[in-house]
Parts: sequence; C-alpha cells; structure tokens
Amino acid sequence: MSLSDADRELVVAELGRDPTPAETVLFENLWSEHCAYRSSRPLLSAFSSEGDQVVVGPGDDAAVVRLPTSDGAETTDGETYVTMGIESHNHPSYVDPYDGAATGVGGIVRDTLSMGAYPIALADSLYFGDFDREHSRYLLEGVVEGIADYGNAIGVPTVAGSVEFHEDYEGNPLVNVACVGLLDADRLVTAEAQSAGNKLVLVGNATGRDGLGGASFASEDLAEDAETEDRPAVQVGDPYSEKLLVEANEELVADGLVESVDRCRG
Repeated sequence: MSLSDADRELVVAELGRDPTPAETVLFENLWSEHCAYRSSRPLLSAFSSEGDQVVVGPGDDAAVVRLPTSDGAETTDGETYVTMGIESHNHPSYVDPYDGAATGVGGIVRDTLSMGAYPIALADSLYFGDFDREHSRYLLEGVVEGIADYGNAIGVPTVAGSVEFHEDYEGNPLVNVACVGLLDADRLVTAEAQSAGNKLVLVGNATGRDGLGGASFASEDLAEDAETEDRPAVQVGDPYSEKLLVEANEELVADGLVESVDRCRG
C-alpha cells in the first residue's frame, strides 16, 4: 500500500514532514474513494438532500428521516425516525463473493447502529457480467448466499433486491447492500463528538490480519491476479458477534449511555 505522489505531497505540506508508516496507511484508507467519495462526491451533491422530513442528511453514517405523525402534529414528542444507508462491496465480492458480500451487510448494519437505530430490513442491488459465463454465475451464487446467511444470522430480513447481467460488468461486479433502521426521536445519536472528556470505548470482535487495507483496496483497479493476491484484504465476517452488538447497542442507547457513535472502517 502507498499514497499517490500527489496525495503524499499534500500530506507532507500539511504535516511539515514525511508521514510515518502508520500515518501513510491511515491517510491512504481515509482518503480512498471507498471512504471519502473523492470522485463521486460532486455527482452525489447534484441530488437534493434537504427537506422538511430530513433529520440527518449526507455526512454521517446513515441518513435519518422523520415519519409523519398520525395526527399531523409538528411536535417531536413520540416521533419515529427511519434510517437509510447503502454500501457497495464491489471489489471484495469479486475476490471472495461470499465473505465480500456478507461483510457488506455487516458494514451497513453497523452504520445503522451508529445512529441509535435498530436494523429492521435489508435490500440489495446486484450487477454481474454475462449470465452465460460460468464465472458470473459463480459470483452470483456466492454473493446471494453471503447476503442471505449474514442477514439470517443477525435476524434482519432481506425484503427487496434486484439482479442485472451485462457484459460490461465482467471483472467488476457491483454489489450494493442497503439497510433500513427504526428509532424513536429521543434515541438519535450521531458521529459528532459531544463534549470534551467523554470516555472512548471500542466495541467489537477480536481482529486478525484479514481485511487490512480493505478501503484502499476497494478503491483501486482490480488486477488479473486479484482473486489470489488481494484475498487478505477481504474481511472475514462474524455475524454472531454482530448480533450481540445489535442487541447491546439497543440497550446502551435506550439507557442513555451513548452520546455519539461511529463505526470503524478501512
């Protein structure tokens, strides 16, 4: 892994020195297309993201919209919010269709948890190469199985989906997974730090060497040997640990013990 020449020059200019190896990896992942949307952000900004029902727009882990009350009242008392987020796991799903797609589900569910919401539904939008090609069908089977198994293990149903096949997706399938969450208005939390002196708690499963540099890998062009050489960059999912996280997060938010949340990525 390494920063591009242009990015490295910018880092050196900002820091006033060469970055350490750890800082180099950090910048490479945080500035990757997967995390920062550097090329797609101008296109995404063309879409409207404001409205009377929008509570949290672009910039946090998931969007939050307000559901209309049954009596049309404008008070926030008793209001219900819906969270919506979508994540792509294209490169990981090409290298390892099962774990690549499964961890895509895990990531978007954690985005939902980060808003204080409880995940209630999954959806997917999948694009593969020519259906007549055996490799396209291999990717399809692995991706669908990975999404289904992860969702079943954490108890969140996949309620909608679409699949398309076209030769232009040969060697670069698109695997998009979305999650919808539900929460009461008074349970909303965001990634923004609330006050100085708050305790920082890292919660999750034990980590290994799998998935290192995943964000930067997911932002690069796939090499011909990607299915073997890039396999370590694909995270191995653990839905059973995530199910525990889902339920623990629900209790922590309900008890008012969480002021802000962000999920680890990259």
